[in-house]
Amino acid sequence: MTQPLVVCVVPHTHWDREWYHLAPRFRQALVALVDALLDASASMGGDGHARPGPFLLDGQAITLRDYLAVRPTQQAPLRDAVQRGIIEAGPWFVLADNLMPSGEAIVRNLEAGRRVLAELGATAPPVAYCPDTFGHPAALPVLARGFGLHVAVVWRGAGGTAHPRGDAFWWEGPDGSRVLTHHLPPDGYEFGSALPASPEAARLRWERLAELWRARNRTGVALLLNGADHHARQPDFAQALQALAVAAGDAAAVRHTSLAAWAERFGAQAVDVPLPVVTGELRDSYGYTWTLGGTLATRASQKRRNARLERGLLRDVEPWLALVRLHDRSAQTSVVSPAARVTMAQLPALLARAWEDLLTTHPHDTLCGCSIDAVARAMDVQQDAVAAQGVGLREAALQLALGHDPVAARAHQHFDARRVVVRNRAPRVRAGLAVLRLQETVGDVPVGPASAEASPRAQEVLRGATRSTGAWVSQRLGVRQVFARRESPQHYPDNDLVQEQRWLVWVPAVPAAGVTVHDHRSFGVHTAAPSWPVTVQEQANDVTVDNGRLRLRLTRHPEPRLSLQVDDRVLPDVLALETQADVGDSYTPALRGPVERLRCVRARVVHRGPLRATLRLRWCATPTGARHGPRGPIAVVTDISLDAEASALHCAIRGMVLRTDQRLQLVWRTDVHAGMVWADAAFGPVRREVAVAPAESRESVVPTMPMHRWAMQANAMFGATMIADGLAEAEVRDQRLALTLVRGVGELSRATLAERPGHAGWPTPTPEAQSLGPFVARTALYLHGPMSDDTLARVRDVCDDVLLPLVGETWRDLHTASAPPSLGGASLQGEAFESSAMTVSQGDERAVVLRAHNLTPRPANGAWHLPDEGPWEVTRCRLDETPVAETIVTGSVVPLAAGPREVITVRVRRAP
Repeated sequence: MTQPLVVCVVPHTHWDREWYHLAPRFRQALVALVDALLDASASMGGDGHARPGPFLLDGQAITLRDYLAVRPTQQAPLRDAVQRGIIEAGPWFVLADNLMPSGEAIVRNLEAGRRVLAELGATAPPVAYCPDTFGHPAALPVLARGFGLHVAVVWRGAGGTAHPRGDAFWWEGPDGSRVLTHHLPPDGYEFGSALPASPEAARLRWERLAELWRARNRTGVALLLNGADHHARQPDFAQALQALAVAAGDAAAVRHTSLAAWAERFGAQAVDVPLPVVTGELRDSYGYTWTLGGTLATRASQKRRNARLERGLLRDVEPWLALVRLHDRSAQTSVVSPAARVTMAQLPALLARAWEDLLTTHPHDTLCGCSIDAVARAMDVQQDAVAAQGVGLREAALQLALGHDPVAARAHQHFDARRVVVRNRAPRVRAGLAVLRLQETVGDVPVGPASAEASPRAQEVLRGATRSTGAWVSQRLGVRQVFARRESPQHYPDNDLVQEQRWLVWVPAVPAAGVTVHDHRSFGVHTAAPSWPVTVQEQANDVTVDNGRLRLRLTRHPEPRLSLQVDDRVLPDVLALETQADVGDSYTPALRGPVERLRCVRARVVHRGPLRATLRLRWCATPTGARHGPRGPIAVVTDISLDAEASALHCAIRGMVLRTDQRLQLVWRTDVHAGMVWADAAFGPVRREVAVAPAESRESVVPTMPMHRWAMQANAMFGATMIADGLAEAEVRDQRLALTLVRGVGELSRATLAERPGHAGWPTPTPEAQSLGPFVARTALYLHGPMSDDTLARVRDVCDDVLLPLVGETWRDLHTASAPPSLGGASLQGEAFESSAMTVSQGDERAVVLRAHNLTPRPANGAWHLPDEGPWEVTRCRLDETPVAETIVTGSVVPLAAGPREVITVRVRRAP
């Protein structure tokens, strides 16, 4: 006899934290919603029925924090409700876009969600709940299993022609991790909203539900989410549930359950049911529901800045906190400072707060840019705050690592400005080109009433110290005067006028994830020089730049053009800028008319080596209309650089766009025919193909794709990789790698697009999403062999060199007697491995977490090398630091043995 279907009805709200309102406006409704839930759970119903059952407050814990920010006196009843499962939230901190953030940012999202729930003594349902994300990364099963989440719920991104029909499948990650996945109906999380209480209406609703489940249900357990965007609990839910149960009769058992209870039943039933297996990204819902994959370049500058802020926290903040812990044998850096210096007693919590502030900009309506202009302006403010926190965290951690006491240093009135600290933000030893900011003090600039008549007071400094680098090969890029402050918790800031010079310097080896301290006087002690300096040969009609690996030729007539040669490969017209009209909205591009190629109107040499040669090209799109509008002007400057011993061609871009409703792309023209496309993504590369929509699809396929750091096209002979510093939309076609620089749209949603008929959001003008005004970006082109393990390793290293070069700056009051000349962090060895995290532990105040993933589809061996012989206690963990193996005690080498594409997390601390 066929068992009746078990229908698990889960009342919920889907809470877009900000969208067509700002977050504080939506928070007003959230407070009323949660108040009503707590009031209902604390009292019996007037008809004597039991208290209302569970309610899912979406999959994000930030809703709990937002509520308590307004209603702190309700913490006790809220704590009781979440502990008893009357209110469910999490596992996420925010329901974020998961295609643009890095894998580590997604980890931080799950960590933050767990922290919020832990503050209330609760845990989240064991479900990776993603009800409205615009696609999902291939690594989501890895992330889910890494946090003990065995079930996932998705909607958009699945259901395309390549996916199985049905509401359940096993989703397998690149490393073989599997998560049982429930796919929501075409109507998504709203399918069970507003259940009717009248018998006849309930019968009609049941017929509709039953028809869908007969076609799609695979396990005998159905999930019916009762709610929708910003919906409170349905007032007559108990009556509606009873009416649905009566309408279902013997065909189904209708039950009010929590999400956690549904997941347990769903998982138990799936054990004995053969389910299809899905691999890779979920980015194709064409013909099933709207995929909404066209947001990747909406408000592109904010996406770029987000990537840079993520990279700053992951590679220029967290490793320095880890460096302090790795070298602190006595835990003195974790002691609260009597002078109120920032120490490791505060830094981990401050780091967590910086991440939470950044994560509040990751909800899909926010990071994807499909919100009102006021939301975008609020995001700008939040990104400013995260940037400022990152600088402070980095300075405090490096001061601890180098033994620098800002209180003692500030007490000195006379100091020597010859100390330079060089940072290596890569997990391997690097030498060579470093970008240094060298300062010399012009004079003290007092502040206060008496400062009106004061002029800068000269300091006792070594004049000219920044103007010579001895035997080190160097090249000055520029100079300016700025104000610099020395700060201390026991003093007013010391404000100085300084001359700051930007230099390129060829430096000796800097330890992995470490720093070196140099005195300007020592620059002549050790000779450091590239094996082949950059040369520039200029003739009447052309310029040739050569660094021994790459040769760049500029031909000035009849129109400036660039060609690039690497060995016997020649790209005769390597760079172009193109614009095209786009009449779409924030969700969906709608390109119209011909592609217009910007004209290169001027080219000249601005840097001539020996460490960097730069050609500056000026481009324009000729306006044919008003000063701004659909035919307004576009002006772009590209600085094309070759660095000594570099394998990639660098391009720094700045421009001014006064044209509305358009898309501007930079195009690298390559020689790769009929190549496969690969791109960087969460925890390793993914293969990319353009989806094919069925004939009945009401949404056109968006041909662009998400991109983290790089996109590659490679055939059996050779390949080309485009690197970018955060712009999130790439387009790869035969012999073309295109990067979207600016996309201008003026409406949140348009209902009349042929590419997607109907409104995807509430129609609202968004003039600021036209992105008029200045913009900046950076990209690079790297030519290499066919796709292989070796190619992936080279692309990994080139990305670090392009995006995270060696950098340094003057520490004007650093005492070299207290600062070690060199301090190294953890070094990662093994060509197959890429580091994703070097940070402090979430649960052990003496430990650091090191995470690396195998880039290749084959088993691989490698090792972390720690700064000294320890001994060290090493524990292999899940992503959430739950141990999966016994702790071992080892010396400086931590062996790694990884399966194909495996992510390995180890927690390391000094043995007592």
